[in-house]
Amino acid sequence: MPIRIDRALVGKEYPAFVVTAERGKIKAFARAIGDLNQNYVDDDIGGASAWGDIIAPPTFAITFRDETADAAALLRDLGVDIGRVLHGEQEFEIHRQIRPGETFTCRTKVVDIQDKTGKSGPMALVTRETVIVDRGGEVVGTLRHVTVVRL
Repeated sequence: MPIRIDRALVGKEYPAFVVTAERGKIKAFARAIGDLNQNYVDDDIGGASAWGDIIAPPTFAITFRDETADAAALLRDLGVDIGRVLHGEQEFEIHRQIRPGETFTCRTKVVDIQDKTGKSGPMALVTRETVIVDRGGEVVGTLRHVTVVRL
């Protein structure tokens, strides 16, 4: 029996959450992805750079999580279990560099749901967008995440 995804989810916003970019986490992330660019890991080089400190690699914002959030909320909203879900795509639009010590507010919402048919049958592509804003209200980055739901 096919599953139906409620199109009314488009526009649904999840609770905003606050994160701080920590120096050690920036360096550890750079090492974990194998990018030892000195602007990411060397305090002296970062301090002498145009940014005045180390900066985070462009994909670092993927680590921004609300540790108190209900991790299963999207699955419940979609009416599916984890066995029907695949990571489809991740996109990063970075408007400016992220530096250690900065605090951001992240807001996530469902922006699109598309029906597709693949080799294994029907599926829905659910696109969420997370906008990252600094304390001054400037948009620092936008993350887009596509979740594939096998119907």
